[in-house]
Amino acid sequence: MQISEISRELLLKAIGSREENSNKSDYGYIALLGGCPEYAGAARLAYLAYSATAAMRAGAGVVRLIVPLSIASAMLPNMLESTLKFLPANEYGAVKYDKAAMDAAFAGIKTVGIGMGLGQNGDNAEIIEYILNSGIPAVFDADALNTLAKHPDLLAKKRTDKIILTPHPGEFSRLTGLSIPEILSAPAEYAVDFARKHGVTVLLKGHESFITDGKTVYRNDRGTPGMATAGSGDVLTGIITALLYRNDDPASAAAAGAYIAGAAGEAAAEKYGAVGMISPDTVEFIAFAIKNILDGKI
Repeated sequence: MQISEISRELLLKAIGSREENSNKSDYGYIALLGGCPEYAGAARLAYLAYSATAAMRAGAGVVRLIVPLSIASAMLPNMLESTLKFLPANEYGAVKYDKAAMDAAFAGIKTVGIGMGLGQNGDNAEIIEYILNSGIPAVFDADALNTLAKHPDLLAKKRTDKIILTPHPGEFSRLTGLSIPEILSAPAEYAVDFARKHGVTVLLKGHESFITDGKTVYRNDRGTPGMATAGSGDVLTGIITALLYRNDDPASAAAAGAYIAGAAGEAAAEKYGAVGMISPDTVEFIAFAIKNILDGKI
């Protein structure tokens, strides 16, 4: 198996450029769907906002956060440049499936990231089936991955190959039925097998991350132990969701997203130290990392 490093050429193409005569719609209306009362602490809800800010820092034109109505008042203080849409909530306060509400929330959306703080008490399977049937390119993380593990037939309903899964080894274990030691013994090989079987792109996170669409395999070793903190996965999802809009190749978008997040995390660790840094520190340096890539400094 040939494993490729993430090249400067790939990064430049994935990041793209800004035309003089352009506006926000040229750079993607993207959505991030997550949140539930179980994760309604101020810090946890702030991670959703950080994910949205990460997407903006990675070049998205407009970011729409989609959350259950039950956490609306708690979300508002965290809102920055993002817009906010609400879905109905069930008796647990988690997302309730309603097609008309989904149609309204996703109107004009070009890519979506789903799973951050979504919980397991909502109509997750129906929500995910809607997204897969819509043909909207999507990034699945956290509770969206746990839902796919419980409903493996859902991936067969996708109408686009621009689907990216971003599991850590524990989530990948649930998706595959393999033990974590098995996965760690040959992460690239198992990621390739899963990606090929389901026609998706897998970003298997770890000290070294492996990104594959079942054919091409990339390795990313950018990052720092300081990124082992709550919210880092949300930040990565925001970056990749933004890049997915601008890239026909989801593996390139995922590889570039992993590299950018890692480079931003390294810069944050230089300023704050790996022990004390938190996920917003990585967000702070996303634009810096992208600028350094474009300037040929990393």
